[in-house]
Amino acid sequence: MSTTPNEPQNPQSGVPGQPGPAQSGQPMPYGQGAVNGARQDGPNGQPSGQQYGQAGGKYGTAEYNPGQYTGLMERPSTIDRLLKLTLVSLGISVLSSILSIIGVLTADTDALLREQGGAAASQAGAADVARMVGTMGTVVGVIGLIISIGLYLLVYFNLKKGRNWARILGTVFAAIAILSGIFGLFSGTSGMSTGIYIAGIVLGVVKIVVDILWIVTAYKAPTTAWFNQNSVQR
Repeated sequence: MSTTPNEPQNPQSGVPGQPGPAQSGQPMPYGQGAVNGARQDGPNGQPSGQQYGQAGGKYGTAEYNPGQYTGLMERPSTIDRLLKLTLVSLGISVLSSILSIIGVLTADTDALLREQGGAAASQAGAADVARMVGTMGTVVGVIGLIISIGLYLLVYFNLKKGRNWARILGTVFAAIAILSGIFGLFSGTSGMSTGIYIAGIVLGVVKIVVDILWIVTAYKAPTTAWFNQNSVQR
């Protein structure tokens, strides 16, 4: 039987003039691009049309974690707390030193002389002695303040670098400060005014508490593990 001229044939349907599945608007099996009803898979066996990286991060990789492959622990929060306590202790130490210098400069002359074993300001040369005591106290206070700031900064910056000897040195300084602070609470006024004396007592108590917290934080388990890790790396 001959076909009608200009009548299209569909090789898939086998019937002249009858549209195939693609021409009739019916969806092809397993999406477009299927051949003979078979699903067309992409590379690595993935179905065609599936984008890469849907199950993971961008480009199929997981989010970057700096400690994932190195096996090193990140700096714990106790180190940040230790650094803050170091700066707080430094600030209190500076204030206490300045207050002490002011107290020496404004101290009662008679009280200073009696503390040094003198009789009173009326004795010969008492004014000169009081002036000399005040000058010496100021010089010693300023020198001590400069040394204290330098030691604090030495400990602070080396703690930040993870050096264990800085933790040990800071512990020694904190212990000495605690003992001297307790002793200072029971010492005399040294002729200082009542306001300066009370302010000095308050600062002394606060510094003792801060230094105790410093030592406790310095030897918590995460802090010790972090310092030990840095010691092994070096």
